[in-house]
Amino acid sequence: MQNKLYETTVVIDGNLDDETTQAVVEKVKSLIASLGGSIKNILEPGRKKLAYKIGKCAIGYYVHIEFVAPPTAIAELERQYRLNEQIIRYLTITLDKRLLEIRERVAKYGASQSAQSAQAETEKA
Repeated sequence: MQNKLYETTVVIDGNLDDETTQAVVEKVKSLIASLGGSIKNILEPGRKKLAYKIGKCAIGYYVHIEFVAPPTAIAELERQYRLNEQIIRYLTITLDKRLLEIRERVAKYGASQSAQSAQAETEKA
């Protein structure tokens, strides 16, 4: 079976201290590696206020991980997420060509918009 590109977003209980939060992130990374995956990119936006309370949590620590893994690994990965009480929400999606192309266009558009606004401000000065 061919490996696919995935992205998983994990929301960790925001009431945990920094050391415990980083331990959970490391556990997720090692879990992906143990299931035959290789991590491509990690983005940690950090603590954010949740739109609504999840259990007793009003703040969550967000982590986005892009990785390549066999399709059979996803079921076990999400099972481990459910068993970990410190992970309050998760979502794993497959990144296909269409989605990657849209991401590139958004990044390009965002870069061109910021360049245009910077140029407009220099013209005003």
